[in-house]
Amino acid sequence: MDSLNLTALADSLETYARDNQEHIFLRALVPGVEAGIEGSSIVPIADYMTTMQATDEVVLTNLEVGDVAQPGGKDTFNPTANAVNFKPRVGKVRQAKVDLQFSHKQLMALYKSYLGQVRAKRIDPEVLPFEEYITARVVAKFQENIRVKTLFNGVYNAAGTGPLDIADGLKTQLLAAIADGSVPAGNIIDTAVITSSNAVAETEKILAGIPDAEFYGDMVCVCSRQYKTNYETNYRDRFTSLPYNSSQLKPTIPGSDVPFIVEPGLTGFARPIFTKRGNLVYLYDDLSGADTLAVDYQKRTRDIAWVMDAQVGAGIAVAELVWTNDGV
Repeated sequence: MDSLNLTALADSLETYARDNQEHIFLRALVPGVEAGIEGSSIVPIADYMTTMQATDEVVLTNLEVGDVAQPGGKDTFNPTANAVNFKPRVGKVRQAKVDLQFSHKQLMALYKSYLGQVRAKRIDPEVLPFEEYITARVVAKFQENIRVKTLFNGVYNAAGTGPLDIADGLKTQLLAAIADGSVPAGNIIDTAVITSSNAVAETEKILAGIPDAEFYGDMVCVCSRQYKTNYETNYRDRFTSLPYNSSQLKPTIPGSDVPFIVEPGLTGFARPIFTKRGNLVYLYDDLSGADTLAVDYQKRTRDIAWVMDAQVGAGIAVAELVWTNDGV
């Protein structure tokens, strides 16, 4: 086990990738920390987003229904004008890929690290073979890239070379929806710049702008860690340092059932996103055959190429069900 045959490793990696492709893609296409971080406000995206398979484009909004009830007892048909509106928003998956080249030197260093952990009894080679050791690291980084960068901050650029170029992220789409009026002006609440000195009062202004039916309809607050920290700091300052007030694990906004959901991808974004659970959508494609995984060995250069293709995207189902502040 102390020597490494690169030709055999390449064959083994190829076999492992082929035999475990479905499992590998199942993991890779669940972005970020699969189970969230226990005891924190970072949760699995499936806890508050809709995860949807799509081979290309998908209509995210089906029907918007206004007031339909009217007095009866009349012998006439009197359809309510403009009560039913079809407002389609389209979500689209975009191609993503992983192209990696492991040099002979890199593979030897990685193998020595693996052997060290095996000898220290930190890894059981029967449970975690070297092939899985490599694959797990690549997949974990792909997941992180998608959740932290693409899913929120991406700006689609087909000629780009990084995770921010793969697709338009949710933050990008939200700002565009605010600019074009898809998010109604009444949903953009006028507040001061939210800091650790005023976060409680300014957040309450936003909550006051959410209609009762939506406020009590499984609302969530998706925000940066800094926003949540500002709220907790201001809450402690206002209401003394009792044990509950000083808790770092406060799951909901006090006085409401609205949970804080912290997204690492919103770091530096000062505006909270209030929306109904399931209104934000993560799209992926594992149906069209566009997903591929391959490994090959170049004898002359003694390197191994690890190649994966996938399709991912994001969307906002109903822009009218998003509330935030004016960010000023």
